[in-house]
Amino acid sequence: MKTRKYTRKHSPTEVHEPAVAYERARQLAVHQLLEIEPAKVNEPLSRVETFRKGLRKKSFERLKEVTGLDNETLATALAVSSKTIQRTQVFDTVQSEKMYALAELYATGIEYFGKDGFHRWMDRPLFSLGNVKPLNLIDVSEGISLLKTEIFRLQHGIAV
Repeated sequence: MKTRKYTRKHSPTEVHEPAVAYERARQLAVHQLLEIEPAKVNEPLSRVETFRKGLRKKSFERLKEVTGLDNETLATALAVSSKTIQRTQVFDTVQSEKMYALAELYATGIEYFGKDGFHRWMDRPLFSLGNVKPLNLIDVSEGISLLKTEIFRLQHGIAV
């Protein structure tokens, strides 16, 4: 019988956990999606400060571009009128948090389905959600949480 020689491929100081790598990739996608500096969203306290200062119009425009949603749909998701969206240059705390949550959802969904696939998924009624279209749930934070949970289930092969 031949003996195998084992060698260490990674140094002991490197971290190679898929969950850590996934989290970093998703955060990068969110900051890119909103066109903001990574340092502003890397840590929870940084996000709090960023939300308090408010996300700018360019973040909204980038979110609109990536999601493919119109002003009316995004206005509904942010709980404001489309006129307010047109006039706003810096969004308030609540609107900024909602924009971040939407960006996080879309970053996760696009990463899993691809851009076109995720847009189709968002527009198709899901049996697991009572035949509701995912797009109809983005105006409530609990709806966004449900959608992220559905995507995580699919990523892990859990079918309902």
